[in-house]
Amino acid sequence: MVKRMIFLAACLPILASLVFFLRVGALVPGEVNLDGKRMQYCFDVATDQEGKRLFVAAGYAGLHIFRLHQGHLNYVSTSYDGGYYRNLKIWNDRAYVADSERGLVVLDIRGEMPVTTWVQSSDGAGGVDIKEGKAYVAGYERGLEIFDLSNPDSPSLLSILRTPGCAWDVWANAGYAYIADMNEGLTIVDVSTPSSPRQVTVVTWTSRYQNAEIVRGEGGVVYVAAADHGLITIDVSNPANPVLASRYRPFRLGAAEGLAVRDGIVYLAMGSNLEWKVQGEAVWEIFTRENGLHIVDARDPYSLSLAGKCSFLGWVEGVHVAGSSAYVANAFNGVRSCDIRDPEHPVLADTFSVLP
Repeated sequence: MVKRMIFLAACLPILASLVFFLRVGALVPGEVNLDGKRMQYCFDVATDQEGKRLFVAAGYAGLHIFRLHQGHLNYVSTSYDGGYYRNLKIWNDRAYVADSERGLVVLDIRGEMPVTTWVQSSDGAGGVDIKEGKAYVAGYERGLEIFDLSNPDSPSLLSILRTPGCAWDVWANAGYAYIADMNEGLTIVDVSTPSSPRQVTVVTWTSRYQNAEIVRGEGGVVYVAAADHGLITIDVSNPANPVLASRYRPFRLGAAEGLAVRDGIVYLAMGSNLEWKVQGEAVWEIFTRENGLHIVDARDPYSLSLAGKCSFLGWVEGVHVAGSSAYVANAFNGVRSCDIRDPEHPVLADTFSVLP
């Protein structure tokens, strides 16, 4: 009996590992790289309107610039003048950055090196969207801020609306702004009169901690990357009466972190990892093969399905789609380029992670 108990005790870790594998999936080790030459924390990506240059918002590193050739990344330079670059949109010949320390920042990108032309210099901002000459800024605890961009190098503040949560990101369309309001969910605001925005309603998908981080939309559907709640789709064909349509989280450790949408297809940055820490500092990470870019067929927003997947190491953040490529901000691992000509079989085309 004693020998049997010893044998069972010895087998328990193996059985636990087997159960873990069955529930979590294949694992890939990847050491956390703290090399100072890395690109710092890459949050977001966007191309210029010609699709010839890629801009990467990279925290305290500022803005990395790449020239693009058939999806390949050719590093040009880095521009930084302070602050913490987090979210990024390109409109005409300007880059609009949501800076976590300085709010909205405007850069002229006509030359080889971007030139900062205007800084809000107030509390920080998490996200920004540009529509019809207006900048919609997610200003954390300040809520939604709307700027007139008639003079792009001197935006004028039109209004501020305090939202119920912490405004993390924003997408504007057809007279409404949709706020990823962190733990409160999706806040819908009527901005048909930009100088006088009005909160319409709030959408939630769980009993607590909604984790609404990134929001994008297309037509009458809004998509929210809600971390460990996955991808949330909301039918806003009637913004005053939104309908929670569906969600996508295929994996126990999956965290929806960033997204782009085009023609009903969602390009979703899905993080999936375990992290070991020593005295609060990450020293080792284990990634599942679910980590990377998921291509989700959302043409029926009420029935989401995985079309294809491009797996790679490193945590994931923002996604931008241009032409036949999807670009992913890969946190401390730089930026990735994925060939999406065949959405069912996306291919990792290029990776850039170490500055010269």
